[in-house]
Amino acid sequence: MTYFTFITLLIINLAPVFSQTKDINVIYGKNHLFTVETPSNWVNDRQAASTIGLTNFFYCIDDKDKPQRSYIFASGIDKSAAKDSLQAFVHGDIAGFKKKYPDAKITQSDFSHSPPIINIIGLSFENLHDRYKEEVIYLETDKTFIILTFCAMSEADYQKYNPVFDTEFIGGFKYLGNDPTPFLEWQKNNQTSVKNGQ
Repeated sequence: MTYFTFITLLIINLAPVFSQTKDINVIYGKNHLFTVETPSNWVNDRQAASTIGLTNFFYCIDDKDKPQRSYIFASGIDKSAAKDSLQAFVHGDIAGFKKKYPDAKITQSDFSHSPPIINIIGLSFENLHDRYKEEVIYLETDKTFIILTFCAMSEADYQKYNPVFDTEFIGGFKYLGNDPTPFLEWQKNNQTSVKNGQ
């Protein structure tokens, strides 16, 4: 893809969103670039995100005074080698999760996909000692694993916010490619109001 083609596609993809005053969050790394929308009536607490090595950490504005909030976030992790598989990556996540939550019940779901996404796996984590449920969607591209996470602190929050995660957050996800350089140059040159992240 040429620089011009990339910028044209970027403007086509993002311009309608800006005109609707949606809060678009750009997340990038060495080999990935994607966007997620801040759900309606939610905020991106970037300060909290930075304390845990993320650029985004969303919670419902109605929960701002709660000591523990249900939350959503997205991250991308570039593959260390082209042969790395999503199955192995997910297996490693499950092993780490089981160390923290030895009694966790884990259910896996598979989803259909189309290029540039080459694989999707969904995990539901239940029977957790400090939260009600966690839902994680793992997406694989040629060079990156993308993780979309929803953590519900209570059953009521799960019932209330799971549709937000499914419809608004996952539904608003857009993968824009494996080279963020043209976007970063375009952003610098145009002083856009897009929120950025690594």
